Formats: sequence, structure tokens, C-alpha cells
Amino acid sequence: MDCCVQLAFDNINMPEAEGGLRGYGVDHVAVAEGLGCKAIRVTDPKDIGSAFARAAELMREHRVPVVVECILERVINIAMGAEIDKIVEFEPIEDRAVESAEPAEMLD
Repeated sequence: MDCCVQLAFDNINMPEAEGGLRGYGVDHVAVAEGLGCKAIRVTDPKDIGSAFARAAELMREHRVPVVVECILERVINIAMGAEIDKIVEFEPIEDRAVESAEPAEMLD
């Protein structure tokens, strides 16, 4: 059986300026902020480290959880119950190390 889970939809409230994410679906930044948290959206892998550094600053300043949403490719074939080595990627995956602080350092 071909099982496909589609989470994307045309969210008319998603900011178009942020990389054309209107069809991405749920605006997790808005949801997190609506629940009293702070949130950061990352669309470029090179910005992940600085986003986590900013998240640590926001945690210290506001004393609330901070959600860092990393936008990934939209299309991926993940059949229900498939092993991780059976996932079919439709776009090339760039595998590179991300320089960031250790989690314990971020909370100090």
C-alpha cells in the first residue's frame, strides 16, 4: 500500500517574504508565540548556529521556552513504518557540521 502523509497546505497567513513559505503549512513560529514562547525560523543552514545562540539569549532574557524551527525540504517519501535507511530523498542533502554551543553552555 502506498501511504503518504501530506502536512503542507496553502496557509494564507504565512509570511511570503520568508522564502516563499506560504504553502509550507503550519506557521510554527506563530503557534509557539501564541502559547507564550519565543520562536525563531531558520531557512538557511548556515544560520542554524546563530539561531541557537539567539535562542539562548531569548531564554535568559524572557525566561520562557524558545522554539527554533528549521525549514527543511518539503517533499520527502517517508512510508509509514519504514526504516530510516529506506527513506527516499528527492533533493540532495548537504551533510555538514554545524558549529554551535553545547546545550549546557546555552542555558548558563
